[in-house]
Amino acid sequence: MHGVWSKAVADLAMVARVSRDANAFKIFRNAFTTTLTADGSALISTHTLLSGTTMTNLVTGALSTTTLNNAIIALRQQVNQAGVILGQIPDVLLVPSALYKKAVEITDSALLANTGNNNINVFRSAYGMTIYTSPYMDAVAGGSDTAWFLLSKNHGITRLIRQGLQTNLRDWSYSNNRSYWYQANFREEVYVADYVGICGSTGV
Repeated sequence: MHGVWSKAVADLAMVARVSRDANAFKIFRNAFTTTLTADGSALISTHTLLSGTTMTNLVTGALSTTTLNNAIIALRQQVNQAGVILGQIPDVLLVPSALYKKAVEITDSALLANTGNNNINVFRSAYGMTIYTSPYMDAVAGGSDTAWFLLSKNHGITRLIRQGLQTNLRDWSYSNNRSYWYQANFREEVYVADYVGICGSTGV
């Protein structure tokens, strides 16, 4: 009656999606500290390779045309644990809500943004990156309003789904006050198997 059932289902679906996203984006909230790769280092940091040499996927500076280009070069020249250059191509620019406008201006303007010159915007014409954002990587969620990340299609972030979303309705006849009970549960985790295919910056 009065759409109560349909609203309950819609609200539960929204809360479940929020819970999954908040859990998944902890990878990026903690990318510079406690999100570790298989080598025991933070996801965005200096990594020690099997050969004993080091490689960093940390880019310095706030998001700009210059720092984005530096990240693209770093991604292209990134090596795996065996020291092989993989030539990764940028696919996703991931930014917090506060940087979304700037990210779109940098990558989607027909001409290079924030300049008086009519330079062609190579970030749009050559790479075709997709911009993604999430409030669950923002400072208000325990993340950062300045940190940004560049990912290739072959990044090592994995979502392990142990159990998909399952719902259950307990009929009113099983309650003491003739009320229905609608509930759901899921089991999943996210982790990073390898640093390859990811670059990032704290934005400072």
